Amino acid sequence: MKAKLLIALLALAVPLCLPASDREDFDRVTDFSVTIRTLSGLSATQGRALSARIVLLDGTVSAMQYINPEQASFAVELELVSGEWVGLEDVKIYRCRVRFEGPEFFPLFPRRAPKNPSPEQVVPNDRLLVAARLVGQTAGQAGEPLWLLRGLHVRPLR
Repeated sequence: MKAKLLIALLALAVPLCLPASDREDFDRVTDFSVTIRTLSGLSATQGRALSARIVLLDGTVSAMQYINPEQASFAVELELVSGEWVGLEDVKIYRCRVRFEGPEFFPLFPRRAPKNPSPEQVVPNDRLLVAARLVGQTAGQAGEPLWLLRGLHVRPLR
């Protein structure tokens, strides 16, 4: 009787401990506080510290560059932007680059934007949700430093 009661109590107590453990594990590998705006203000040292974690970014595709369009060794680099109003007349733009590599991404980034893209396909001007890791810094078109990330997952927000 005591053994059955002990087993029943353990069966009830173990699930109560698991959500906290799962959340702590999740928080160790992800960082929800990072945005494209906060990336623009990161130092190289802060970026190195953050590179071990996955960040979730939302932004708009302002440019797509196909580094390797072949399916077997596919690679595409997106420029993601976000912005905010400063007062009533000025907009501040923040940018980063996200590179997706591997044949699994080939069907998601068509070379020519279809008239009616499927829900998972990414085309210019799409708003995206991206899971990625920081790789390092690169230079933008005007020579400004931009963070480069390695894309792990992507989903258009249409």
